[in-house]
Amino acid sequence: MILNKYQQYGEIQNRGYSSTAKVTDESGEIYFAKWIKGIEQNSQPSKILYNKLRHLKKAFHNSLPRIFEYDWDENQSAYCIIFENKTATSLEESVSEIKPTHFLKGIEQITNCLQQLQQKHKLTHGDITPANILVDENFDFYLIDFGVSDISATLSQSQELEIFAKAFAPPEKWDRNIPKGFSYQSDIYSIGKVIEWYFEKNEINEFEEIKKLIDKSCEQLPSNRLNYTAFLEQLSKIVNEISFDNVNTVLIDGEFNSELIEELNNKYIDETIDFTPKFDVSPKSGGNILIDIITYNYNIHCLWLISENKLLIRNYAHKSGDENKYNRVLKNGTMLGLPIVYTSQYSYGKHFNLTPFLKKIQKEKQHEGDYRKGKRKITKELKFFKDLIDKELDVIKTNSLRLKFVSFEKKGNHEISFKIQDNEKYSKNGLIDSHIKKAGNLDKENKDPIQFIISDTADEKKMKEPLLFSGVAYNFNSGSRVLKFRDCEGLNFNKIPKNGYIFEDTSKQEVEKRRQKDAIRKVEHNEVQNRDLIHYIFNPLDIPNKPIDKYGLEKVYQTDDNNVPLEYSANQQTAILNAIHREPLTVIQGPPGTGKTTVITEIVFQILNNNPDAKILITSQTNDAVDNVLENLLEKKVPIVRLSGVRKPIKSLQKHTLDRKIEGWKNEVKKKAKANWNLYKSEIKKKLKNENLIIQQIFEILSLDVEWNVKKRDIEKALTFSKTFIDLEQSLNSETEFITSINGLVKVNFSDYFLKQKIYTDWIYAISSLDENSNLNQKLIDSIRVIGATTNHIASKKYQKYDFEFDYVIMDESGKATTAEALIPIVMADKLVLVGDHRQLRPMLTANREVEKWLRKKFKNDTDEFDSWDDYFNRPSLFENIIEIIGDDFKSQLEECRRCSKDQVLLTSKCFYEPFEEKIEPVERNTDKEHNLDLKIDSSIVFLDIGNSYKSEVDRNGSSRNKLSAELIPELLNGLDKFNKVKNYTIGILSGYSAQKREISKVLNRKVDYRKLKNVKSNNVVIDVVDKFQGLEKDIIIFDLVRSQQQTLGFLSNANRINVALSRQKRLLIIVGNLDSILSVKPPKNLEDKNQKPALQKYLSELKKDWVVKNVEQIF
Repeated sequence: MILNKYQQYGEIQNRGYSSTAKVTDESGEIYFAKWIKGIEQNSQPSKILYNKLRHLKKAFHNSLPRIFEYDWDENQSAYCIIFENKTATSLEESVSEIKPTHFLKGIEQITNCLQQLQQKHKLTHGDITPANILVDENFDFYLIDFGVSDISATLSQSQELEIFAKAFAPPEKWDRNIPKGFSYQSDIYSIGKVIEWYFEKNEINEFEEIKKLIDKSCEQLPSNRLNYTAFLEQLSKIVNEISFDNVNTVLIDGEFNSELIEELNNKYIDETIDFTPKFDVSPKSGGNILIDIITYNYNIHCLWLISENKLLIRNYAHKSGDENKYNRVLKNGTMLGLPIVYTSQYSYGKHFNLTPFLKKIQKEKQHEGDYRKGKRKITKELKFFKDLIDKELDVIKTNSLRLKFVSFEKKGNHEISFKIQDNEKYSKNGLIDSHIKKAGNLDKENKDPIQFIISDTADEKKMKEPLLFSGVAYNFNSGSRVLKFRDCEGLNFNKIPKNGYIFEDTSKQEVEKRRQKDAIRKVEHNEVQNRDLIHYIFNPLDIPNKPIDKYGLEKVYQTDDNNVPLEYSANQQTAILNAIHREPLTVIQGPPGTGKTTVITEIVFQILNNNPDAKILITSQTNDAVDNVLENLLEKKVPIVRLSGVRKPIKSLQKHTLDRKIEGWKNEVKKKAKANWNLYKSEIKKKLKNENLIIQQIFEILSLDVEWNVKKRDIEKALTFSKTFIDLEQSLNSETEFITSINGLVKVNFSDYFLKQKIYTDWIYAISSLDENSNLNQKLIDSIRVIGATTNHIASKKYQKYDFEFDYVIMDESGKATTAEALIPIVMADKLVLVGDHRQLRPMLTANREVEKWLRKKFKNDTDEFDSWDDYFNRPSLFENIIEIIGDDFKSQLEECRRCSKDQVLLTSKCFYEPFEEKIEPVERNTDKEHNLDLKIDSSIVFLDIGNSYKSEVDRNGSSRNKLSAELIPELLNGLDKFNKVKNYTIGILSGYSAQKREISKVLNRKVDYRKLKNVKSNNVVIDVVDKFQGLEKDIIIFDLVRSQQQTLGFLSNANRINVALSRQKRLLIIVGNLDSILSVKPPKNLEDKNQKPALQKYLSELKKDWVVKNVEQIF
């Protein structure tokens, strides 16, 4: 088997550096395989080859056979590339069968291809010969073997491997005296030589214009050669004007008159009219070809009769009769670009055959039609997110603080107040008050303060050195118009102008949105790594299903604490095998605690084992998810780079950030260079022991890293003690002259040694001065196979120079990402593995109330696809859209939960997964994994019922708050503090509401002194909202339901959110709330209509009676 999935279909043909053959897969589909000789497996040239093929796979053109995959083939002991199969032969083989007109149109095809690839992807061919040009039955030309000659110097130095045919190679590749030009100029030369070869082979030499084109293309100096535009202009002129068969006559039949024939031949009574007919070829296949043609005055409806080789005119009419049709053909039609004469006179000689040219146009139309069909669905989805992002950007700008101040007052080093001018161009009082409220909320939640810009001008383009500072705006007096800031960082009072402007710095928010918008633009313009992948993520049912014959892992790379390979369950193995063998897209559903991180890590090991040159991106919306996988990989010493922004990764990964990696590499290189140099220096010093002591002293002086005048002074002193070397004083004019003079007096070659010392010191300096802008950084990035970054950060501007392209993108927590967020890394992917859980949190479209209002208005016009506002606003993620309809072979579900206790898993499965036939099972675990606390209740789930005496409140922002349940949290912490084991346990306190999070924090600050607690430590306790906790876990979770005596469940009716809240615990779950109130609330209408309960009500109704307590004392 070739690459474990193909069989040979025809004989292997050998040529120079490669072998080729037709191959077939299990489904019977035929491909074209090429083996590249001379590259050793896992060698440096193999990495270069992989980088080139990865880049080439990104390119798309009709004249470029598609690359499906590439890998090391054990059977041939060579790298194998699997191409789209074209029923074609090489130009070398078919040269005598191709007429000049077809040949030149084919050359025009491949030149257009070369120009497009060079402009869009900076790709050049480097080895154009008749053997690397394929020709099919319709005389379509194709280019193969892109970029292979670029690694000719590193392939194999054995002479029997022919890298490219010298007759077609530009002289600068062989003659070093000829200056190198641009890479594309080498391809222009080779095309010229191919044209020359064709006409010589066919003994056609009477056309002067062709000779001129060849001469201009094959100039000795690259700078004198034609560029693509000039080449194509001259080639098009030749094809249009020269008839190689004396005259290209096309026979006409059907309805016509003499005037119509004249117009088809571009002959008009008014000689100022010059209008070449345009052809709009129907994409529909059949025995003949349907065409609409326009001339200057007419719409013509025709049929090209293939078997009779003639144009049948069915009807024609003046263009005024159907201007829409005329304009459509004018816009979408094509000029044939051939010197054709149309005639109704039948002759016994052969008439010109338009079939190959019309079929070529038809094939392009069919391809674009199929592509547009799939694109329509993509366009609709992308437009929604483009509009949303534009609105977000507009609101960010409009609602950001923009003020003009006339004076300021310093109050200590960290506080400042500004007197604000009342100016209608800038922020009004209401916006200032809103900003103060927003800043206060951020401060209460311990989030980073807002950044500001102070400048003497309001024009951003004229801001030379604006002052950046952060701080909390906390008071504004509308009478005195004084705005006060506290907790300021970065204030330089000497740089603040006496009067000027304060702007809220929204650049970070804006750049995140712009990255999403840029990803959408790339999809729209096909600037993506894998165009097919983009089609399939929006049209998953179109993925061709090909069987794989792998049913188990041959080797497992992850081990347990005893270094024994892990045993994966059947569903885990399916997930891993799908990720490796299903292309280009697989999805893995990972319910809580089912080992997603473990599976992702094994997938990475398996990919790198199959292909050590593969490039992999580990990405997620959250830093934690990225860090978890990378930390696992580090244990097996897989080289990684962690790309991170302001927030540092976890401690174990900090030395693997890009800047630290570069610094570590520099230190390693310097360390080795110094060790090697010191060894060499010690050998020289051994030889010097037989020399005069003065010579040894001079050697040490010359070895010093100081200026020559310092060395000269010390040498002069040394020479005063020896008359033997007194003549050397005459050579002290320069260091070089002195070393040359001393060379003749000693046996050691001083000149050679100090020349090497100069090279060594220059090398150490060069390495030390490298920074992240160095070109060597690209090499470092290329050498590292696994990169970790969040979905947004991977598109940071500072990484653009690396032009990231990945064989695999593995996206964790992809169920939380919006389509726009997910596309940022996807456009860089050749193959994609989406890991997530659509039964947990869906993406949040916006957190901005103004944008939400705009969306509500938009919803009224977009109700065709969504039944309710909730469905519209909480729309599925890209992950959910895919997994709901993709074929079963491309998706898998992890089913064994190892995180939680048996009772917790069974309840989670029953209430959140089994309704969708996605059952999860508890895994038997050691007792040391349980909470092992001596509670009064023998359970891992406890419900603390607060009763029905208190009604929860709603704050001004619509967020719920319950003071009674918040007051119970300190009691629970005090109860947990009784157990020594809690010292090693982490605790998460969760609520569905930000108002309750603040209330709990306030109560804990007032009632809990962690210094007095024995076992509960502040650094082990986290308070947050549910939405921020997906993907995280704690030993103990306290979940506050908050709502009491309310008519609806509000957020609590959202099954996805509740699933997250009730599945974060590893050992113990304590739920706090009003049980009767929650169970008796009427379900939302969409569930009521189906006679269904909300998931939370199902869950709570399944609790055993002895798991429910009325007070904290019944627990501890």
